[in-house]
Amino acid sequence: MNDVKSFRKEDVVGKTVIETSGTIRGEVKDVLFDLNGAITIVVEGKDGQDWQVPIRRVTGISDNVIVGSEPTTTATPSGSGASCKFCGASMTPKERWCPSCGRSQT
Repeated sequence: MNDVKSFRKEDVVGKTVIETSGTIRGEVKDVLFDLNGAITIVVEGKDGQDWQVPIRRVTGISDNVIVGSEPTTTATPSGSGASCKFCGASMTPKERWCPSCGRSQT
């Protein structure tokens, strides 16, 4: 059985986009895809400018959309010891939002 959750456009449009560092980047405005299978979310920044985030940078979706830095890493270096206080997922010490469940660590 596959535990990967699927999302509809309606599930993500309007959600706040937050980097794993805790920086609020804006709000999801749209979701784009091309015929090669690439998916991108369009974010309206706090300055009113649109920017595109490749889906590979999205690390979690819950109440917010959490995006990691480029490139997104899924493995935490051995010995870092940081983990989400809610779901237990591995995190780097600098991340303020869980890349797995998307919940704030502060």
